[in-house]
Amino acid sequence: LDVSWQLLMSENFGDLRAFIFGNEKSTFQRFRQVVVNVVLATDIFDKELNNLRKNRWNMAFGEQAAGEDENDLKATIVIEHIIQASDVSHTMQHWHIYRK
Repeated sequence: LDVSWQLLMSENFGDLRAFIFGNEKSTFQRFRQVVVNVVLATDIFDKELNNLRKNRWNMAFGEQAAGEDENDLKATIVIEHIIQASDVSHTMQHWHIYRK
């Protein structure tokens, strides 16, 4: 992740950065947070991370879900769960898939 982030932040990818998050610091920070959370979502054995993810799910979709950032939270937590599910299901493929 660190190498990928350094590459994205290099001078060669200025146009891509401008397209992804423009010049707004808050958008940049939000993008970085989503990237980190998505990568951490693949760690299914960390109980603390799983509890935090479950709490964010309950905040987003529970009965008390409300506020300006509700849609943003919903989108983020759904992306995390999709990545987690795809990471887990990917390891369940038949061995001949890996040999190709």
